[in-house]
Amino acid sequence: MLMERFIEILKYIFLGFLQGISEILPISSSGHLMVAQHLLKVNESAIATFTIFLHFASLLALLIFFRKLIYRIISGSFQYLFYKNKDRKDDFLLLLYVIVASIPIGVVGILFQDSIESLFSNLLFVGFSFLFTAFVLFIISFLKEGNKEKVDLKAAIYTGFAQLIGIFPGVSRSGMTLSGAKCASLKQEKAKEFAFLLFIPAALGSFIFSLDDAKYLFQDSQMVILSMIAMIVAFIFTLLSLTFIFKKFNNKHYRYFAIYLVFIGIFTIFIGI
Repeated sequence: MLMERFIEILKYIFLGFLQGISEILPISSSGHLMVAQHLLKVNESAIATFTIFLHFASLLALLIFFRKLIYRIISGSFQYLFYKNKDRKDDFLLLLYVIVASIPIGVVGILFQDSIESLFSNLLFVGFSFLFTAFVLFIISFLKEGNKEKVDLKAAIYTGFAQLIGIFPGVSRSGMTLSGAKCASLKQEKAKEFAFLLFIPAALGSFIFSLDDAKYLFQDSQMVILSMIAMIVAFIFTLLSLTFIFKKFNNKHYRYFAIYLVFIGIFTIFIGI
């Protein structure tokens, strides 16, 4: 009995670790969590809700990692709006573009929440989504480096609709938003920064709308403890990934991620047949 509990704890630790690593890389954390939960026989009846809670743990890590930038954007927007400080206009515009880019995924997420969540039990869909992400990343890897230093309306629109594609399990949200930002000619570092800023309202919105479904996930005290363990591990490894991996991966790495996704996509299709 003790060994069974220990193994169960290890499963949730692994899921938290997987979320923390895969959220930062353009390989779809939701898709990887779905495959892992299927193989480990964990929370298969509440995969979508559990995934959203782990995403919330990653969100907390992102808030800490980008705390200075977030504070600058909020304080700058406040000073621009209420004190007419024109030197902080760029901060206000960045906040505005984050809002604009978040509209598509927000509208679709609200209107089609149940339909999207139903896909979290479809391994075949996830497998082909992995392959789709691989194709996009492979194509994007051949595009030239952008030269824009600032986010503009074009970049907001491109990344907003690209993020919308990433709402589906198996399609990398970060991979799609990075691709959209690159198509809008943003420089690599600015593209990564903006892509992960967009994760904040997306993850927060998903978490709020999933609170009503949490009762199905947290059915007993043991499930609460195990889920909390997974969330803590996801938080820690997301923060570590942001610290040690975030600034290092670039355009030339996309094709390697694409190759990996082809293999994991074929494997997922195989187990889903």
